[in-house]
Amino acid sequence: MEFLAQLHPPVVHFAVALVIIGVVFDIIGFILKKDSLKHAGFWSIMVGVVAVWGAAITGHQAEELIEHAVEGTKAYQVLEEHEELGEILPWVVSALGLYRLFLFFKPNNLLFIVYLIAGIAVSVAVGLQGRIGGKLVYEYGIGVKTQNIQTEGNKYYHEEEEEH
Repeated sequence: MEFLAQLHPPVVHFAVALVIIGVVFDIIGFILKKDSLKHAGFWSIMVGVVAVWGAAITGHQAEELIEHAVEGTKAYQVLEEHEELGEILPWVVSALGLYRLFLFFKPNNLLFIVYLIAGIAVSVAVGLQGRIGGKLVYEYGIGVKTQNIQTEGNKYYHEEEEEH
């Protein structure tokens, strides 16, 4: 299922953005008493729930492709941490989404404040998961085709050298 693994990066970016921006819209909508912003928050969270499940499914496929290649390296522990959080987050975001769905049909300011606090905590967890995934890519090069980068880099380096 390499195709699903290749979808992981774009799906993840949508999931992170939708969940966090959904909570931000809800916070601003609550403070400014703007139902339009709360509706934007609601729909962002609802689509974010779907995106987080997509990220988990594609992430599982991506992990299966690289797990054995990084076994015994520093990246392996980071990958395991990313995987463990990735198995929990879809359920947590789904619970937040269900709570938000309830509040959409049964508005209650006190319960909405509880939702916002939970939403901030979930957003932090989603951001942490994104940071761990970014660490895999940017610090350990997981999923990066270095041969192409090196070839291009050498091409430009040699062109610069010839000009001097």
